[in-house]
Amino acid sequence: MQALLENSSDKLLSAMPDVKTFERQLASLNDWWGKIALIGKINSHNVAATILDDMNQIQGKFGELQKKLTYNLLLENVQKLVLDNASKAQVAIDLLVRNLFERTADVGFLATDDDIRAFLSLAAPTAEQTAFIEDRLREYVKKYSVYDEILVLDTQGRVKAHLDKHNPVTVSSDPLISETLTGGAAYVETFRYSDLQPDRRHSLIYSCQITETNQRDSKLLGVLCLCFKFDDEMRGIFADLLGAGDDGILAVLGDDGRVIASSDELLLPVNTWSSVERSVRIARYHGAEYIINTRASNGYQGFRGLGWCGQMMTALNQAFSRDPMAAANQPDIMEQASSFPPELRDIRKASAAINDDLGLLVLNGQIASARKNAAEFMPVLEAIKQIGTDIASIFTASVNSLQQATVMSSHLNNAGFLASLAVDIMDRNLYERANDCRWWALTSAFRRHLAAGSPDAGQRREIADILQYINALYTVYTNLYVYDANGDIVAVSDPNQQALVGGRVGDDSGAVTALKCQDSQSYRVSPFARSALYAQRPTYIYNAAITDLADTTRVVGGIGIVFDSEPQFAAMLSDVLPRDEQGSPVAGCFALFADRQKRVIATAGDSDLGAGELLDLDGACFRLPAGQRESRVVQYRERNYLLGSAVSKGYREYKVADGYVNDVIAFIFIPF
Repeated sequence: MQALLENSSDKLLSAMPDVKTFERQLASLNDWWGKIALIGKINSHNVAATILDDMNQIQGKFGELQKKLTYNLLLENVQKLVLDNASKAQVAIDLLVRNLFERTADVGFLATDDDIRAFLSLAAPTAEQTAFIEDRLREYVKKYSVYDEILVLDTQGRVKAHLDKHNPVTVSSDPLISETLTGGAAYVETFRYSDLQPDRRHSLIYSCQITETNQRDSKLLGVLCLCFKFDDEMRGIFADLLGAGDDGILAVLGDDGRVIASSDELLLPVNTWSSVERSVRIARYHGAEYIINTRASNGYQGFRGLGWCGQMMTALNQAFSRDPMAAANQPDIMEQASSFPPELRDIRKASAAINDDLGLLVLNGQIASARKNAAEFMPVLEAIKQIGTDIASIFTASVNSLQQATVMSSHLNNAGFLASLAVDIMDRNLYERANDCRWWALTSAFRRHLAAGSPDAGQRREIADILQYINALYTVYTNLYVYDANGDIVAVSDPNQQALVGGRVGDDSGAVTALKCQDSQSYRVSPFARSALYAQRPTYIYNAAITDLADTTRVVGGIGIVFDSEPQFAAMLSDVLPRDEQGSPVAGCFALFADRQKRVIATAGDSDLGAGELLDLDGACFRLPAGQRESRVVQYRERNYLLGSAVSKGYREYKVADGYVNDVIAFIFIPF
């Protein structure tokens, strides 16, 4: 920041119309002061020269204060822009990385699918067998809609089955195939052009070995490739982060600095080269100056993907337009705000003190003029007094303007942005949970054993083994369980909860309504409530019906997956808390999820509220429409806070087109 100000102060100032206006006004008043003082010297020999000298000194003090004011106005405007841009760049890359982390588990699990293994073991599969496996892949993409193509290849790179019938590929020589077969990694992540999708400019592909069994050194059968909807995902992220009228360009850069996604491909095309330098800088691009902020991903549970960065570019001539959101209706609270820069508060006080000194000096001059019959000096004194008052007014106006239109609006906007981010992370995460239960319900072994009647001990053990394998890959669940058509639990993933086997699922677990669903796209979620399946703590349980393989209209049971809500929600909220320069959450901040009945779902930060307690806020805070966000100044428990709130809007089809309604509100409290 300091280097940016030192190297580019003139460019930055020229882009700040408000600051330039203040400078012009002060320059005009200073020029007029000088002319008035000169008139006084010429026409008032009877008055002591020290009075004019003292006035010149006061003018000098105003001049020094003006330099401090200009610098601090420059600093705060730039800091606001950097904060906004850094947030957008950071969130863009972190949302993407969180999403891609889920893909690494998907490809590893789907590659162990028994039906896919059996299909690749066939020497010459029939058209019916190929159609069956492609229907199964189609069911997968209906749940996990982030993929636009899935390919099953043999060890020679021949395509044995795939989804996209517009994709002409039949055999591939892409090096990712040999790398996947011989590299020994759990998965391979590839982003570039690939002959697996020859009509695409680039593909993001997750590939994994398909082996005969889960045993080490098992026979290789082929390769599974999941093709992620990268461009589609980036369009959604850019749309969420760039509001209407936002003229900035948001991009994702590869580890080599090449643009791989851009919110405006006309101005910043894909494959353009940029710098991955982390510091904020000004650079010329296509004849215009841009402020550029680049951020590396924070990673997610140790996963950082391919080393990509988020980058925000804002044209310098548009960077400092006045923000319409201001806290002008809260002057008393704003004056007390600890977040307001003390340097600017001191400048405002200093200008008032200097003007007081000028007033005393003018009064002394008037007395001296009266004693010496220097009536001609009186208008000079009055004129200089008025100029001093005007200068002090400009100082106050400039500081107030910055306080209202820049500092407070920045904090208010940031609070709303963080709340929106929190609930977006939640929706994206729970989207995956809705997908998981529906896909796992299609496991052939579950369907066979439950359709045959009451599973015997060996069948129950096989179901439990599959559940344990899944749970080891997907650690966001404390337990997975399968129940029969009567609601009796037949197997669990957690050996420590074996006592649940033989018991009946609760009426509030979501199982009762799930058993009425014949559609493989349907799922049901329990209310967020305390459950014996989660040690009497509140959580969500996702359910899907298990149907007969031979008769998909016949429901033979269901699967329930217990989300580990306490640490997972706390981590989501903790990730969006504002941080200080050391990276620690700002003291006194807290964040929470709540429902429309004011019941708390989860908290993080400096809050003593627990899940299930009521949040004592005005009812209007809970009536915000779905998908909307707002910011306001509130008093909560006798303390002033900037409050950001946002209501969930869903992700892709989750809570948008699947019939599930569950409005969750994220709140961010930032003390000031």
